[in-house]
Amino acid sequence: MVQSSERATGLSFKDLIIKLKEIKAQSFSGNLIVKVEPDLSWILAFRMGRIGWVSGGVEPINCWQRNLTLAQLDLPPDKLAEVNNPNQNNLDSNILAELLVAELIDRQKCAELVARMTVENLFDIIQFSQRSGNRLSYQLMQTGAGNSQLNLVLPLLEIEPILTKTIQTWQEWSNVGLTAYAPSLFAIVSQSLDRSRLADNQSLYQIVQAIEGNRSLRSLAVVHHQPVINFTSALLPLLRSGFINLSALPLSKTERTGSLDITSSKSLSERFSSEIGQSASPATPASSIESPLIACIDDSILIYQSLERILIEHKFRCYGVQDPLKIMPSLIRNKPDFIFLDLLMPITNGYEVCEQIRKTPSLKHIPVIILTGKDGLIDRMRSKMVGATGFLGKPVQEEAVLKMIEKYLVGVSE
Repeated sequence: MVQSSERATGLSFKDLIIKLKEIKAQSFSGNLIVKVEPDLSWILAFRMGRIGWVSGGVEPINCWQRNLTLAQLDLPPDKLAEVNNPNQNNLDSNILAELLVAELIDRQKCAELVARMTVENLFDIIQFSQRSGNRLSYQLMQTGAGNSQLNLVLPLLEIEPILTKTIQTWQEWSNVGLTAYAPSLFAIVSQSLDRSRLADNQSLYQIVQAIEGNRSLRSLAVVHHQPVINFTSALLPLLRSGFINLSALPLSKTERTGSLDITSSKSLSERFSSEIGQSASPATPASSIESPLIACIDDSILIYQSLERILIEHKFRCYGVQDPLKIMPSLIRNKPDFIFLDLLMPITNGYEVCEQIRKTPSLKHIPVIILTGKDGLIDRMRSKMVGATGFLGKPVQEEAVLKMIEKYLVGVSE
């Protein structure tokens, strides 16, 4: 029986991260229902602060089938048919629990399957929540520990490593320019594509030939034995040109065998592609159009405002990023000349971001100054190890900021 219910609306994924950490700290048992679109929602089931199951999203049955395939289970034919064709309404943790009880899956594989499904679904929550005007909402349905709806047979997983993996996956997806393309959406080939023009690229030709409109990018990647990021990157030119579209709904059998031309249809992906991952535009004073552009990455708006005041006063252009999930997409898009980077942020940290910057070809030579309220030798050494250019203490002082810029911005525009 539900003991209490908590609701929250108008949130970012960063707020959801905080709630997930509270769930762990409070040993919460029950369901966290997350919504982004009016008809797009997820259920994350917890017991004693740990996650045991996730469902919902764009393609719940495909997600289940795909991850069963990845688990490489040796199931009897009758059981395989049963678990591969679940009823939408019965797709819950009981199916997996039955496999465990029958010893058709071991606990390690079961835990890995649930972890992969959770990463996929959290990734989708990040992506769909990036749309402007469509922030997250959630409902927390709390139950007693002995009254949890989560099947007691299933292994329970810590949420922190799953969150870390999800954010790393999202950042990798963003780094290669895929933020506008949701891997949970169904790929559909436009009738306007002349497939014979792909004959010189047999790999791409075979992939396109296999797209029937009933599988998501993730499921297609599994079929072709590729990581979804590599698979989608190969399709990127066709996605950008509109020869492959993404839809929230699969094509019916009639549509797949008919002559449907979907080029004029407006997919869920198209509705947010122009807005996803966008951060505030760089502040550009009219008198300094040609001046260096400086990025200020800090989850504290007060720190950004302090830096902004100093930089604009000295004729630099600048912009800020407070949301850690938007850091890499923003840097790749804006290509700043100089970066101030906070060391401690709630979802990621400056070391990890700096390491990603150094691995990104278009950004790897940009000076990165780590901002921190700590000034220890270990922090300085670790900053150097991940490729940081310099180290600056907080609160920021005008003279120190300008000295850093003068010292390390030399040669950037040469």
